[in-house]
Amino acid sequence: MQSAATNPDMIHVVCKADNRQHAVVSIPPSVDQKLSSSSLRARPVLLGLTSNNLSYARGGDVLHWWKTYPVPPNAPSPYNDQSLWGIVPAWGYATVTESNVPGISRDSLLWGYWPTSTSPTLLRLEPSEPEGHWVEVSSHRQQLMPIYNRYEQIHSDEEEELDERAWTALFQGMWLAGYLLSEYVFPDPGAREPVHPLGAASKLPWSSDEADLSSAFVVVLGASTKVARSFTWCLFDWPRASGPLGLVQFTSSPGVLQEVADREGWGDVSKAFAYTEIDQATGWIEGLQPTKVVIIDCGARENVLSQICQNLQESAPRPYKTVILHVGSQQKVYTTEEVQEARAAMQSLGKIQYNTSGIQDTIIDREGAATYFGKVSRRWKGWLADRGSAIPDMRLVWGQGIEGEDGIYGGWERLSNGEVRPEEGLSGSRARPEVMCPFYGIGIPPLGANHEGGPVRATAIIAQEGEELIFAVTNLSSEPSAGAGASTGLVEGSQCRIPLN
Repeated sequence: MQSAATNPDMIHVVCKADNRQHAVVSIPPSVDQKLSSSSLRARPVLLGLTSNNLSYARGGDVLHWWKTYPVPPNAPSPYNDQSLWGIVPAWGYATVTESNVPGISRDSLLWGYWPTSTSPTLLRLEPSEPEGHWVEVSSHRQQLMPIYNRYEQIHSDEEEELDERAWTALFQGMWLAGYLLSEYVFPDPGAREPVHPLGAASKLPWSSDEADLSSAFVVVLGASTKVARSFTWCLFDWPRASGPLGLVQFTSSPGVLQEVADREGWGDVSKAFAYTEIDQATGWIEGLQPTKVVIIDCGARENVLSQICQNLQESAPRPYKTVILHVGSQQKVYTTEEVQEARAAMQSLGKIQYNTSGIQDTIIDREGAATYFGKVSRRWKGWLADRGSAIPDMRLVWGQGIEGEDGIYGGWERLSNGEVRPEEGLSGSRARPEVMCPFYGIGIPPLGANHEGGPVRATAIIAQEGEELIFAVTNLSSEPSAGAGASTGLVEGSQCRIPLN
């Protein structure tokens, strides 16, 4: 078996013209040039795949996401043509392999925006606020929105179990969008000055009256998406007197959302409906006689939004003030014609685009980075602790490596064909390519074994000691897993070591 030093690195590339076309290609190990000052190389170790990655591909030219990590010139033809092929970045963690950045040593762990690749990535970082936060300053990345150039150093005393890191890689970016939507775009009246959905840089007005939900009805489309789940989790934490008159959640799986609302004490004013129940939902809205309807579109199916608007317009006893926010898109690859139709619909319906980065920049300017990130960190840790109640139906989907059905390649296939269900989360990490891994991505493995006559999947907490990974088995289940056929005699609490090379 080859050592890790001689194995070729792999990258996942996507066709810019048709995002359904994609490939995994090997690139030879590069002869690393000497690092310049304030530079480092880091290798991705844990990444999340979500429908946001489809958005990064769809808007890659307009919003410069393709420029984040250009395809290296030593990639094989035709994939080295940067005008035709690109690397779609993903949120997650990377381990520093070399560093000339004061304060960041080799083997440090960084959180941020990474290529879907196994190769070390070059960054130029400058310190930011608060301590441990960094900003990427490479010239080719300066057209990116600021949120994508922020990195955070994870110190040893802050290290989380693998499961929590996986949820962070998968969920935190979209959780932040839902948190900011609830706390700053539509804040509790009197708590703080509201922020326009595009942020202050848009120079568009967003008054307290526009942000006030106390006499409004809130309709969430795509309510099982991660942004929507985060928004409602924050909303359910509001004092009831400050909240909206009612909340409607449209989803393909209404049962679990209604259970969460009931458990949080909002069941009398929060109802979850299937997409086939639009008439019932709009009838309930009309019965509560709101003065305003706020529709938050997190990725509704085709024609759902227009049908809701038509129902409300035709049957309402008096006109409503209607505010429509575009937060997310349907989980699919859009054709050029569909993109044009979506833009036309935004204009005809008067939809307001939502921009997490613009809102975050505005709050940092108002409150200071230390105050803002402190609040975000506390609320995020609260969500992690409460996730079993907040998203009881969601689960991590574990994969293997960059290539193949269980790797990044297979994850992209499922995303681009709309096959990832709302309760699934695809995420990934890196270890030996032949070892099975627990996420869609590049990864650290769960352990397969024969237990009581059948294959099992073992969830493990991971530690690293030198050049070995240590697996402490904490949960054995009877779920079959591909490749879990070797009889290793695993029992609860057992440990084993696997070398990294």
